[in-house]
Amino acid sequence: MTTYFLSYARLDERVALRVADALIAAGVSVWVDQYDIRPSQHWDRAVETAVRGCEGMVVILSPRSAASSNVADEVSVALDGQKDIIPILIEPCTPPLRMTRMQFLDATKDFDEAVRRCVTTIRRQAGEAEAPREEAGPMAPGLSGDVLQDAKRRLTGFMGPIAGVLVRQAAGKASNRRELYEELARSIANPLDRKSFLDWATDHRPAGQVVTPRTTKIPEGPPAPDRITTEEVEAITSALKPYLGPIAAQLVARERQAADSREGLCQRLSLRISGEKERLQFLRTTRAE
Repeated sequence: MTTYFLSYARLDERVALRVADALIAAGVSVWVDQYDIRPSQHWDRAVETAVRGCEGMVVILSPRSAASSNVADEVSVALDGQKDIIPILIEPCTPPLRMTRMQFLDATKDFDEAVRRCVTTIRRQAGEAEAPREEAGPMAPGLSGDVLQDAKRRLTGFMGPIAGVLVRQAAGKASNRRELYEELARSIANPLDRKSFLDWATDHRPAGQVVTPRTTKIPEGPPAPDRITTEEVEAITSALKPYLGPIAAQLVARERQAADSREGLCQRLSLRISGEKERLQFLRTTRAE
């Protein structure tokens, strides 16, 4: 599934995130600033990179977004890049000049139907856009479909839904797994995250694969990293909600893909909390549970 950028006015955040969650639940890859911009990233640069790298845009239309210069800039960049644009009307308004001739989905009367039609449109457009890529030419040795999917899953924990676009771009420059990961690591701003991602370049076990226990006796040694249970995920999510609100569950699910232990997951999530005092309180709470 190709990545779609969600453009909206800040005052429409509640409805916009509702649309984003509905699309994500339907399997659509959506880039949302509230979910995908890391604390260390510059907002303007992150948004511009995401708009230029996405394959399409969903615009939440309202009087606020119609008057927003940020939304106008995002739409202009998308149109200049010949991206597919799907406007969803959540409140009657006069659309921006460059969108007046576009067909929009009306969510003012039936929100669920508008989202369903949006998903159908995205899937249709994605199918038309992605088919030619299968005939792009012979794949470099060492870059099988499994390797690319594995890299996408791992990179998503750091970069969000735009990971698929980055993997496709990097695949054209790499001739093996190591080169692919080194190319992808350039997009990760945080040095510690970058190192963590590169460590996977030498791990040839697919992401999420369960290792079958050996039949031979294993020498005693340090305990293996703790696995993150469903109960722990629920407890961590509850601890994070007071600081980040409804997006906590989405962030926990995403960061869990890149974390190899409960402590590692909590450390990654703490970076999303802006205040140092609040960050330490979150870590103390999760360690006490």
